[in-house]
Amino acid sequence: MVLLLLLLVLGFDFLETTTQAVWVVPDFAGGVTHTNTYTHPLTTRNGYLMTIATLTNVSKRYPGIDRPALENLSLSIMPGSIVVLVGANGSGKTTAMEILSGLREADSGSVVINGRKVVPGGQHRYDIGVQLQEGGLPQRLKVKEAVRSVSALYQDPGPVDSILHQLGLTDRMNQMVDRLSGGWQRRLDIALACVGRPQLLILDEPSSGLDPMARAEMWEFLRSLRSRGTAVLASTHDLTEAEAFADRLLLLHQGKLLLDGTVPQVLASAGGEWRIRLTEASDQTEAFLRNRGERPLRQGENISVVGERHHLERLSRDIDLERAAGGLSYSDLLSGPIRLEDVYAYAANLTPTASTSGGSS
Repeated sequence: MVLLLLLLVLGFDFLETTTQAVWVVPDFAGGVTHTNTYTHPLTTRNGYLMTIATLTNVSKRYPGIDRPALENLSLSIMPGSIVVLVGANGSGKTTAMEILSGLREADSGSVVINGRKVVPGGQHRYDIGVQLQEGGLPQRLKVKEAVRSVSALYQDPGPVDSILHQLGLTDRMNQMVDRLSGGWQRRLDIALACVGRPQLLILDEPSSGLDPMARAEMWEFLRSLRSRGTAVLASTHDLTEAEAFADRLLLLHQGKLLLDGTVPQVLASAGGEWRIRLTEASDQTEAFLRNRGERPLRQGENISVVGERHHLERLSRDIDLERAAGGLSYSDLLSGPIRLEDVYAYAANLTPTASTSGGSS
């Protein structure tokens, strides 16, 4: 902790900025695994990346549930980065964040923050700030009383007034917590997590309940913390939001880490920058695509194909001509740049048991 604070004070003057981190991103289109590089701003002279938190082969199973909530999850988080965890309900996001924060014990594996083993009530608590899905603040409490109570826990609570101002809470200090809307309560939860100068913020769906403008403001606030060296691990169900604000994406599926990389790396893993989607598509339409050598992915009544833009534009014209001739049946054909939701569908459906090695960010 002392070393990292010293680095922050010195402005990282002796750190290099050209070393590249390497992590693995599976190529779901080609069926192979390849490495990608990402230049991170915080690297040491000898080229080794600094990590603030590491999970190694972490597994967790709940009684009465067939499959594990987490299975051999490994990942590392670096200072000065925003890492966004995405996945469907039940994918293991909350379990992973609770284990990292020490609120829940893993069945196996190890968790370390700043060189300290994470255990319930352990010393790692002084290095982290946590915002849970459910805040749990006493309802008959004023905002200023909640802030004062949390600040009193720290010898140096940090720039509390600035945090409150950036999150828009300055004018609500005299309001009762239970009179705040869900969005304002979420802002308060985030503000309290930032008290005490945490080196790692663990935020479980921080944008939940916020309107679009408030979401953008919240992410800009987190970016300002990142620029000062704070690491942020946040989860979200909003894949568009994850694409826009993540330095690094982690995609969980059924307790396993399917994807781990920068946004461009993850988007490229499905095999192309463009996709077409056929809604309410018949089996004959799927067979037509396969006979042409395509790799259609069926998602319920819809079919998607990912690939190079010009190829898919030609394919779209051929599909429309075939339908006009009476050979195909579908409701609509949508075309556009590949998005994270498309990649997630490919990852979950083409490699349902895939797992990757966690990288450093």
